[in-house]
Formats: sequence, structure tokens, C-alpha cells
Amino acid sequence: MENNQLQTLKEPMELGEVFAKSGLFPDVKTQAQAVVKILAGRELGISPIESMNSFFFINNKIAMPSRIMASLIKKNKRYDYVVDKIDDTECSITFFEINGEKKKLGTSTFTIKDAAKAGLVNKDNWKNYPRNCLFARALSNGGRWYCPDAICGYYAVEEIEDLTFTPDKNVIEITESGEVVGEKVGA
Repeated sequence: MENNQLQTLKEPMELGEVFAKSGLFPDVKTQAQAVVKILAGRELGISPIESMNSFFFINNKIAMPSRIMASLIKKNKRYDYVVDKIDDTECSITFFEINGEKKKLGTSTFTIKDAAKAGLVNKDNWKNYPRNCLFARALSNGGRWYCPDAICGYYAVEEIEDLTFTPDKNVIEITESGEVVGEKVGA
């Protein structure tokens, strides 16, 4: 590693050690995890302390709350969004590019039917805070579709928490000739 790269990592390494030892961030077990959060925030112009509070490790991915995504899009001089509709059944958000004039990029809509199709509606957050969950999904989808550079393609914490990764016990393989080898799950 070159000297300037080491210098670039010196501050995050020092801060990471302090943050990890503080015990104030329960999801951070090591200095390295704290440094990853700090560096993720640095890429987006977020201070180290806000990075520690705003990035989370969930299902082996780094994610940020939708409130941070919303803030990053609003602060970005190139993009904006407007919430067209939000209630307990639907959230619809229109995204714009600002380049001298406001140009509509597209609309992201997430409905309670989408959540039901994805198997989410019986989770506590979806039962208790449907508007918030619908907003998080519509915003993060739209952010990745229409202004991914504003959020670096990150997923929202709310999305990643909804995912459960369970490795398949049975593996299906397909040979070069197209023959299926192995047993189907649930067969």
C-alpha cells in the first residue's frame, strides 16, 4: 500500500478503534467494521459519527435508513423527488433531474399489494407502520432506478431487514446438455 493510501486510512482507523471500543454502536464488533461504516459515509459526504449511526450490517450487506437516502437525494443538486401519494396502501414518488430545468425521470410506486406479494405484510413493521415501510421501498427503488449515483446503489435498512437468506438444502444442477440433476426443494 502506498504512503498516501495509508495516510487516507489513518483517520478512519483511529476513529474506528474509538467507536468500536465505545460500545455505543451495538452492531459494530470490530475496528474494521467501524472503518467500513466511516468509509461508506465518506463516499457520500457523511460525517464519521453520522456514518456510525446511519449504516448497518444486515444479512452480510451494508445498508442505510431510508431517511438518509431521502436526505442524500434532496441534498444532491442534480436530483429531487416529490411524494405524489402516501397512505397505508400505497406510496408513489416522482423523481426529477435538475439540469437548468426540472426534468421528470420517472415514478416509483410501492403498494401494499406489492408488499403482500413479497410476503412482507405480516411482519410487525409492516403491520404497525405501513406508510413508513411503503415510503422506504418506493424511495429506495426509485433512488436505485433514477439517481443511483446519489445513493451509491445502497439498499435501505428497511429492505434488507425484510430479506431472509436461508441456504437451500437441496441443490439443483443443470448439466451442459440441459439435464436437471438433484432434487427440487419441496418436491
